[in-house]
Amino acid sequence: MLFLTTITIPMAGATSLGQISTDVYTILPKSIDRTWEDVDLIYNGVFHDPDMVDEEIELFENAVPELVDIEILGESYQGRNITCIRVTNEEITTAKAKTLIVAHHHGREQVTVETALRFVQRLLNQYGVDATITDYVDTEEIFVIPTLNPDALERVINERDYWLRKNLRPFDNDGDGLYDEDPLDDVDGDGEISRYLEYRRSGPGSNWILQDYWYERIDNDGDGEFNEDEVGLVDLNRNYATYFGQGSSSSDPTAQTYHGTSAFSEPETQAFRDFALQHRFAASYSLHTGINATYMPTDEYDRLTELAQLGVIHDLNEILPSSFNNAVGYAAAESLDETELATFLGGGWDDWMYANRNCIVPMTFEIYHNASADNYDTLEVIFENDTYRLEDWTGIYEYFTPDKEYIDDLWEGLIPSFDYLLDLTPRLQVSPSLTGSTVSLSITLQSTRLGSIDGIEILDEQDQSLTSTSPLGYDDVGTATFTLPEEANLEEGYSVFVGNEYTGFLEVVVTSETPLDPMVFVVIGGIAIVAVVLAVFYRRKQ
Repeated sequence: MLFLTTITIPMAGATSLGQISTDVYTILPKSIDRTWEDVDLIYNGVFHDPDMVDEEIELFENAVPELVDIEILGESYQGRNITCIRVTNEEITTAKAKTLIVAHHHGREQVTVETALRFVQRLLNQYGVDATITDYVDTEEIFVIPTLNPDALERVINERDYWLRKNLRPFDNDGDGLYDEDPLDDVDGDGEISRYLEYRRSGPGSNWILQDYWYERIDNDGDGEFNEDEVGLVDLNRNYATYFGQGSSSSDPTAQTYHGTSAFSEPETQAFRDFALQHRFAASYSLHTGINATYMPTDEYDRLTELAQLGVIHDLNEILPSSFNNAVGYAAAESLDETELATFLGGGWDDWMYANRNCIVPMTFEIYHNASADNYDTLEVIFENDTYRLEDWTGIYEYFTPDKEYIDDLWEGLIPSFDYLLDLTPRLQVSPSLTGSTVSLSITLQSTRLGSIDGIEILDEQDQSLTSTSPLGYDDVGTATFTLPEEANLEEGYSVFVGNEYTGFLEVVVTSETPLDPMVFVVIGGIAIVAVVLAVFYRRKQ
């Protein structure tokens, strides 16, 4: 075997600065080589209870550890984990843009858990297959909380309490020293709890007026009252600090929108608050059901707070079909409508995310409504005369959540809106150039609607600011320049980091190489010629 060694022979005179080759470039994300098979849900075609959710989360982490990281945010009132899944390219350690989906504030909206799990599954299965999804995972940290209310999920799934909205902190509604001892009852054992509606009118031809309603009931505690101490206390989506106790929230513990004793009184909202305080999200979804609409944060006059929010709604109107639950076999419901954009909840998640975390587009995304449950044929007339009418409404089961056979169809119709959130999340593109010792940066954003929110910082490796820009709009081109410090070691590479907490950061590197002295090439060439001559001579001797 022949070894060649490069020998440098010093020449008279030092290499001048003009001979140094200097380069500047942005380090772009490098995708992971995919080594995993597609991930299938363990429990497909059914609604997950909390234990099943935990098993799916463990499956995701074990199947694709290169992309999945798990964090326990806290525990529910009954001690169940509230878990967050983070999906990102783990090999890229530079801070990235962040986006968030939180599902299942309300117990009976369990299909939101299913969409959250399928969203994670889609990211893992499309990575390395779909270039766009791969880029999102490489350039973003995607956080998904499948259920914020696991206690209620357990009861809805395993005890079929399809009316349950609130968390499971116990409360003695009737003051008898017992807790939750007289809940709603499935008296006839048909798997549904009916709601009875009582109407009265003055006589034939006049309009029926709703007087009262109640549910299937048994006097469980023998006190002569029915359903007076039901399970569930706090509406988690009225327990946030912004506008707490105002709007549509209630101070009545028996009300469906009871806000709790104080803001963040519940362990579930505390867990989310503590998590959110560690991150900056330009856009996020909170998944709900009951209607097809998107609610946005409002000011004190119930007006939209950002022009970008209206643009997002217009985009969604184009992305989603006008009746996007038609695909699951139910009657059409209204499309997203601008009249539904603003609502004043009081203590709602979206207002807190906007006011306290400066999330520009925190969307309360109502992903499902079964309009057929509103139809008259879901009402059975139990009794009627000229002045009195009693009806049984049986539409609750599929009102907030479709039957399990339609879960995947619903998800397929929603995929474009979830991809849209990833595209909405602002990420940077940086084109650097170098003139002498001055570095110039041209900065643009990748986002459908959102700018950088804060100014763009240019930081050195010690996180010291070299310069910054003003906040950039999503279609702006920003520029920044800085002078290389005298102590910059270009031979080892001098790095700066461009971005902010919302956009993440890109690394820009300035390097230099001193070209070999011409005499080096003369020596190398001479050695090579000698080697060839020796080789020929050796062969001839053979």
